[in-house]
Amino acid sequence: MPKTHPLAQFWSSIAELEAKRKSKIFALVHSHQDPDHNHICGPTLNCIIQQRKLIKTVEKIELLLHTPGGSADIAFRAVKFFRARAKVLNVIVPIMAKSAGTLMCLGADNIYMGEFAELGPLDVQLGDPLKRGSKMLSPLDEFKSAEFLRDYAVEVFDFITATILRRSGMSVQEAIHESVPFATSIMRPLYEQLDPLQIGEHRRSLAIGEDYGRRLLNTVANPLADEIVQKLVSGYPSHEFVIDREEASRIGLPIRSLDARQEHTLITALEGILQNEATVHGFVPQAPPTKKPKGSAQAASRTTDEKPAAKPALVAS
Repeated sequence: MPKTHPLAQFWSSIAELEAKRKSKIFALVHSHQDPDHNHICGPTLNCIIQQRKLIKTVEKIELLLHTPGGSADIAFRAVKFFRARAKVLNVIVPIMAKSAGTLMCLGADNIYMGEFAELGPLDVQLGDPLKRGSKMLSPLDEFKSAEFLRDYAVEVFDFITATILRRSGMSVQEAIHESVPFATSIMRPLYEQLDPLQIGEHRRSLAIGEDYGRRLLNTVANPLADEIVQKLVSGYPSHEFVIDREEASRIGLPIRSLDARQEHTLITALEGILQNEATVHGFVPQAPPTKKPKGSAQAASRTTDEKPAAKPALVAS
């Protein structure tokens, strides 16, 4: 028998999942091996705009996310779009939804995570969000470097002061006076490498994620919105920090365990397209209407609202 194409198998699995979960699923899957489109950026929003005619207001929309992150602006706009068209908006994370992907989760009524699924800090990525494949910069990693230097300066000053007190018999005031030039000579070369304007830009970028996150949490009336956002923005040490479902639940997010069989189905389907370096956006493509003989009851009952099949939303290398 001929082998089913991974993309066709993926959509088949999603269609089966829609039937089981009684929802309409929008897939947002990025392959890190796709050189052109491996994060949330302009094409993500373009796909949503192109497919908006396929959906009106429905009972439940679920976002299937597999993404390292990307543009917070586009992630925020996407969630607002789906929230306006569904009474219930859920997110499904079989493996990962980092950074801007985590931001999208904050606007969900429920977040279904697999056993090995992970979210990440709200680390808004810097770069041109409309440029396909543009390399993104982590402001959290950069800002944490500045925080480290601040803490290190205090440690150096304390160490020198304590050493002088222990070895010289000076008073505390005298020891502090002598410690300042020593600590300054050590720290100045390090601080001279920092760009104040760049640090300010990084802080503003983190503030963007903080504001968007709070707004999305407020749309679902999460009473811990401020605490959750503060933790996601500044409570973790790096962009890559793993927030599993236990940690996500602990900080106050509406986490649900993804059914083990559904998790297996999704991971298998994802592996098929990720191995082919494919990025996928969109709803399950609609099958073209089947032609019926003239005069049949089914043909007579067909309405004029039938739409042509949607093209699969696939961006591949």
